[in-house]
Amino acid sequence: MPPSAQPESVLTPAPEGEKSLGVSSVTLWGGVVLITVVAIGAWAYWSGALEGAPAQDAPKTIGMISISQVKEGDIAFKDEMARLGYADTVFLERLVISGPALGKDTEAAVREFVAADVDLIWVSLENMAKIAVDITSELGRTDVPIVFITRLHDPVEFGIIDSFQSSGNNSTGVATNLLEIIQRHLEFLKAINPNIKKLGMFGEGFVVPPVGGAFFAEVKKLAPRFGIEVVEFKTSLPPPQAKAEFERVAAGIKKGDIDAIIHIAGHYYETQEAGESRLAIRLGIPMVTNYEDIPRGGHFTYSDGTAGSGRQSAVIADKIFKGAKPADIPIEYSANNFLSLHLARARAAGVVFPDAMLFIAEKKYEDDSQFPSFEDH
Repeated sequence: MPPSAQPESVLTPAPEGEKSLGVSSVTLWGGVVLITVVAIGAWAYWSGALEGAPAQDAPKTIGMISISQVKEGDIAFKDEMARLGYADTVFLERLVISGPALGKDTEAAVREFVAADVDLIWVSLENMAKIAVDITSELGRTDVPIVFITRLHDPVEFGIIDSFQSSGNNSTGVATNLLEIIQRHLEFLKAINPNIKKLGMFGEGFVVPPVGGAFFAEVKKLAPRFGIEVVEFKTSLPPPQAKAEFERVAAGIKKGDIDAIIHIAGHYYETQEAGESRLAIRLGIPMVTNYEDIPRGGHFTYSDGTAGSGRQSAVIADKIFKGAKPADIPIEYSANNFLSLHLARARAAGVVFPDAMLFIAEKKYEDDSQFPSFEDH
């Protein structure tokens, strides 16, 4: 186009008789249309009338099934959910006992939560996770996601999931690396006393097989690699007599019969860790316990801690609420394992922790003052 040429105007002059505002009527009316469209669009977005616009999310409802020993995991999960933006979440909490009624009580809680149409079920033990997966499948409610923590079993071997990469169902969660935990416990026992040969464990008749059976089996498999023989104490009496039977068996154990004790979680005598701790003090030998039970017994534990797993599982729940399917979220190992020592109980048993353990321990309990009191039953 030559420089002197002017493009033909496409603006329409104002109709005769109308006062010019210095802009074309097309520009003016275009602005009015644009403002109108924006206003309608904004109204439609906020009202949800525009097709595909997201409606305001209602507060989430989460059904939680837990045992008292992992209460800090429950608290950490809820705190992390609030930090992630779910401060108005409604939590339906059900506490079950790690004993003979665990299965029946867990099933009842799962059915209750499904009937209440919760947005997610959170469970703090693998036994409850397996039940939740089975019951939601039975009810045809695999749309209800399940987030779990496992403590004493490999979740694949336990039948909760197909693989760590994908559960293959409506669950996902955080797992303890059981092999690492047991190996480290045995290493620490040898560090305390290189001459340990006989490891006492209260097994058949004392342990609840679905809870602690796999842990017990793994210890028996690994102990010989450290030159350690497992000495199993058994009973054939029914669970209601578990505490009395434990005390009877424990009274017959003499110094020299065993060199250390490993506590197995999940037992018919509910506070058996306390009884085993008294036995360890009487025999003057070290006692290992799982993290959940150190408030009531034992000298040390190496574990991920339930609080850390609770926080990790909240991040997973957040992914689900943002649209991810549980089967698409790989199962995670707990992020941080650490050593905890109970110094007062160790002193009472005459157990001396080597400097290396004292140096790396993340938690050192001087006494029981920071733990809640409990009834030994």
